[in-house]
Amino acid sequence: MRKGIYTDNTSTKEYHLDFDNYVKHLRFYSNQIDCYHHKEVEKKFYKALGKLGNFNDGDLFAFITLRLKSKSDWVIANNTSNALEWKLCKYFWGRYGKKLLETNNAPYVASIEHNLYRIKDHIHAIIKLDNLRCDYDTRTLETAITAIALSIKEVNEENSDAVKVSIFPFSHNSSELGNKIEYICKTSSKHHDPLSRKILSQHQQEAIIRKL
Repeated sequence: MRKGIYTDNTSTKEYHLDFDNYVKHLRFYSNQIDCYHHKEVEKKFYKALGKLGNFNDGDLFAFITLRLKSKSDWVIANNTSNALEWKLCKYFWGRYGKKLLETNNAPYVASIEHNLYRIKDHIHAIIKLDNLRCDYDTRTLETAITAIALSIKEVNEENSDAVKVSIFPFSHNSSELGNKIEYICKTSSKHHDPLSRKILSQHQQEAIIRKL
């Protein structure tokens, strides 16, 4: 199980994001503690860390939440998540982003969750924003990511909360990244993987590219 995934860029010291520091037994389930499957959430926590790759203090991350249109389902949410990944990679990394996508190495991880009434799905995503084509300040990053998300037709642009974006730097003295990773994994169980995504065929990928 991979725990040591980031280093201090001023030394060779390795730090660790340990799930035990982020587990939320009580969260909002309170009297429904059996809804939180500790071991399954832990597995997905480290799966997400592995997808984000190595990082250092000061590296930027974006946490994104998308609300979808009515009657959305897992298939629609999956397609939306894939489209978001493609659009973000193209915008921030250009041709290199295409290579990341083709090799499934983009520093992007997303979960698909039901709303409280299990009527439709929404998406939480984390993307690491390093080695970008140019420098961006926080406001510009938030504006760009919001515009990209709203350009996806499945996103409910009529909802004022359709897109929420927060940009934050990683710090080994802060629990923000660990908390957000745990949050997107919180509904994991033996029968449900919120991080599960359907890998698109080459033909399907090309269809998405034509829309970009």
